[in-house]
Amino acid sequence: MRFIADLHIHSHFSVATSKDLIPEKLDYWARIKGITVVGTGDFTHPGWLKELKEKLEPAEDGLFKLKEELRLPGAPDTPVRFLLSAEISSIYKKNNKVRKIHNVILAPDFESVEQMQARLSRIGNITSDGRPILGLDAKDLLELTLEVNEDNFFIPAHIWTPWFSALGSKSGFDSIEECFEDLTQYIYAVETGLSSDPPMNWLCSFLDRFTLISNSDAHSPEKLGREANIFQAELSYRGIIEALKNPDSQKFAGTVEFYPQEGKYHLDGHRKCGVRWDPLQTLQNKGICPVCGKKVTVGVLNRVAQLSDREEIEELPGRKPFYSLIPLKEALSEILQTGPNTKTVDQAYQALIQKAGSEFNLLLNLPLDEIKQMTNELVHEAIRRMRERRVIVKEGFDGEFGRIRVFGEGETAKGSSQQSLFNDLVAEPQTQYHLVKPIPFDLKKFRALQKEAQQAAPSQASLFEFESEELLLKDLNAEQKAAVKHFRGPAIVLAGPGTGKTRVLTRRIAYLIQNGHVPAQEILAVTFTNKAAQEIRQRVADLIRSRKMVKQLNIGTFHALGYQILNENAALLNRQAPIAIFDAQDRKKILKRLAVVAEDDLESFNDLIGKIKLFLVETPEDETLQLAMQSYADFLESQNAVDLEDLIYLTVQLLRSHDDLLKAYRHRFKWILVDEYQDLNRGQYELLKLLAAGSEPNLFVIGDPDQAIYGFRGADVHYITRFETDFQKARSFRLKISYRCSDSILQASASMLYRGKGGGFLEGLHKGLKIRLVEEASEKSEAEFVARTIEEMMGGLRFFSMDSAITQGNQAQRIQSLSDFAILVRLKAMIPVLEKALNDHGIPYQVVGHDSWLHEEPVRSVIEILRCTLAGQSYYLKEGAMARDVNGQDWQMLEQLVAEQKTVSELLELISIHFVQPQSPKEKKRLKRLFELAAPFGKDTPAFLQWAFLGHGQDLYAPQTEQVTLMTLHAAKGLEFNAVFIVGCEQGLLPYAIFKEQAADVEEERRLLYVGMTRAMHYLFLTHARRRFLFGQTYQLPRSQFLDAIEQELIEARRAERPPKRKKDDGQLSLFDF
Repeated sequence: MRFIADLHIHSHFSVATSKDLIPEKLDYWARIKGITVVGTGDFTHPGWLKELKEKLEPAEDGLFKLKEELRLPGAPDTPVRFLLSAEISSIYKKNNKVRKIHNVILAPDFESVEQMQARLSRIGNITSDGRPILGLDAKDLLELTLEVNEDNFFIPAHIWTPWFSALGSKSGFDSIEECFEDLTQYIYAVETGLSSDPPMNWLCSFLDRFTLISNSDAHSPEKLGREANIFQAELSYRGIIEALKNPDSQKFAGTVEFYPQEGKYHLDGHRKCGVRWDPLQTLQNKGICPVCGKKVTVGVLNRVAQLSDREEIEELPGRKPFYSLIPLKEALSEILQTGPNTKTVDQAYQALIQKAGSEFNLLLNLPLDEIKQMTNELVHEAIRRMRERRVIVKEGFDGEFGRIRVFGEGETAKGSSQQSLFNDLVAEPQTQYHLVKPIPFDLKKFRALQKEAQQAAPSQASLFEFESEELLLKDLNAEQKAAVKHFRGPAIVLAGPGTGKTRVLTRRIAYLIQNGHVPAQEILAVTFTNKAAQEIRQRVADLIRSRKMVKQLNIGTFHALGYQILNENAALLNRQAPIAIFDAQDRKKILKRLAVVAEDDLESFNDLIGKIKLFLVETPEDETLQLAMQSYADFLESQNAVDLEDLIYLTVQLLRSHDDLLKAYRHRFKWILVDEYQDLNRGQYELLKLLAAGSEPNLFVIGDPDQAIYGFRGADVHYITRFETDFQKARSFRLKISYRCSDSILQASASMLYRGKGGGFLEGLHKGLKIRLVEEASEKSEAEFVARTIEEMMGGLRFFSMDSAITQGNQAQRIQSLSDFAILVRLKAMIPVLEKALNDHGIPYQVVGHDSWLHEEPVRSVIEILRCTLAGQSYYLKEGAMARDVNGQDWQMLEQLVAEQKTVSELLELISIHFVQPQSPKEKKRLKRLFELAAPFGKDTPAFLQWAFLGHGQDLYAPQTEQVTLMTLHAAKGLEFNAVFIVGCEQGLLPYAIFKEQAADVEEERRLLYVGMTRAMHYLFLTHARRRFLFGQTYQLPRSQFLDAIEQELIEARRAERPPKRKKDDGQLSLFDF
């Protein structure tokens, strides 16, 4: 029997999927598409498995069908079968690299699925997402799958996807064998994914042994069949598996393919610079963009070319046929000249389905003459060209989706209604069509050039990405270059938003090593967040090829530096490494336990002790306070612990009281670089002054006084403004060009900051759009405006977007992804109403605050219990665990888990299962994210705990996820987005003064808004509400005084609920001109 199967999809239990992914709708759309066998997806999820068992009944061997009474009317009455399937994400460390691998599993019966669930639930959380994330080696997952039932079938999913696949460039392997080792013999098929097609895979001979299959990975029922498989086999589980295991037989008859050129990472290049290259061009240009001088983003085709070993594939024996199709709705959209999700296209689509029987029957099977009789020349011609692969291709690259069209410029239909289906084709005689080539470059030249590059002389220069000073500095502007080339003595770089401060910092490190011959171990680079430190290390690693040299560099946060010094000298503190870290919550509990202060004074004493350490001030002559501090210090010593403030406080005391130790660290850290110098507090300043000895130390600092926004936590902007007084022979550099913001955004933010009196020295690369200033009636309508605007700019996220006229289906320029958007607020209390609006519109999002949610329940409890596994003799930590219902028997289990050398991620998941019961979806989501964050640490529990306790909220930001970012203004520092909404621009919120006793420094608040505005690259929205419900009260706050200073010609203001009058065009693009 000949049939089509789509075996990899998802259910409504998976994150960011349609609620319509239920058996009834899957059956309905499979009939519309012409698919006979549909994978169920997500069988690992207990809720989905329960639903499947309720709604399906047995059919042929190993297949199931929807109960007859549940079938929906309106689709062809053809048989549809379900095959039990699931996708599992494995994140683990192997061969010194973090791996993120997705695999699909097929199962013959519910019993096998239930056994899989039981086994997997002991390893990780399988209830929070239909596609569970496990800290399990993909090889071990394969072994477990076959142990449950040898008839289970295991398929590496979308093998070329950069971030989540077996061969992906970001976190995959260089071969299937490297991933699965001796168990590779049990891999019979691999899924090519939307990002590749069979010809691309034929280039790699190591894939010849596998059947190349294709599936849709559908996240909504209508996306079924984007890619699919064609079988000429028995309609049964065994028949399908037999066909997949024997690629030389005729039972597997080929695949239906998505054009991989549509993928947003197909070719290489730089979207911002307009550079789009094939792999050969990238190699010819050594991967460097000729416009900006940076490395280009490398696409999937390049990764295939790197691993390929063939050049000729035309005569390859035994290759299966494949059919590259454009979804019918997309083809109709082009013909009708309207969006694919519009009512017009849907009506035309349904009419054609009724006539043809199914979408695949129309696109694949029906004779062209019959199609011509059924519809008209336009549809006939579109399908003819599609079948012959004679289409017009604009390949995707660097995050920009490609586009496949069947008609060129000048080939238009007369009109745009459904009646256009019956108009004649108007073709320009000069229009030319070319057969789409799967490999659009000369592979022989690529291979030869690749070989030349590999055989280049590996001299001293081979340690570096750039072989000379000229190449290292080539992409820097004059000011950046001067700062990087500064050698000995103190220097300060004033670097405004988007001026490339991290580039300067990392190039200077490479320059010191390459041109200054400075030993890497003598360089210390200090910043304020784990995320920033990680970015610096990664960028330096991109410049210096020697892993050993990169490892020798000292790059980290101030807290990490202090913790390192304290651990290295633990004996001087009557402690042993590793020293435990307590936070302010611990300090309050300990003070209460010690009973040295009154209950009512606990909060104030806790805060006061923290400030004494933070600001390095003498303890006031208060007997109670002195007793409290001494008792607290003694208790910390007894527990082999320090608190967070001690990481700087004790380090400064240690270095001040031990001259020999101070000399040793000065000798060790001869070259010091400091990022975000404007954020220094007193303790950090004193630590730097100790380490940077003499009047002319090699101290290189970079920062921006206009972005000093952390006074509330002790930072003092005066340290950056007095740098040249502290170091009178210091060189000063000023970076003037912002590569992030448009001139409009730079001028608006500068006029706000300097009150329209002039000031600000930054220049943008383009004029840009006007700033959109929006007044709303309430916080609810304000949130609705934000959500609707995001949906509109994305070109719609659901059918309702079109039906309600939110959007016409067209994306705003430069908007490619939900990750392009950020919503910034002054207070965390403003977030819930925005969350509701985003949820109502089906917009996925992530919340990021300045404070880390790792310190909030239930995540804190999970980490605390993990910390107890390293508690040693700390009875305080063990008592804390017992308070969380960890008893003697539990201790034995925890000790056994540690002895079994489980990964940190596995330990955290097991702890959460046994001791923590998350209640809300938000708690479950955070725990799942915790397991993901822990995966890169492998089995290094101490390193994870250090990261967790020394981190900030910004460290939890996940830029590569397809989500809108909802965050506080403080947390947004250092980030950039294509579109930014700053919500609540009202007096009392910005500047914050809603409660007089908590009123913030007005000038710092002004700088805070400046930071928020300069996160925006292209689109900036400033919104305010006439009425706002906050903290249990309704406020009527006027618009923020800060906005009054922005020049009117830079603003486009309106009340969102009223359509504006048309203004005379002044030549500048409007933010409404998406």
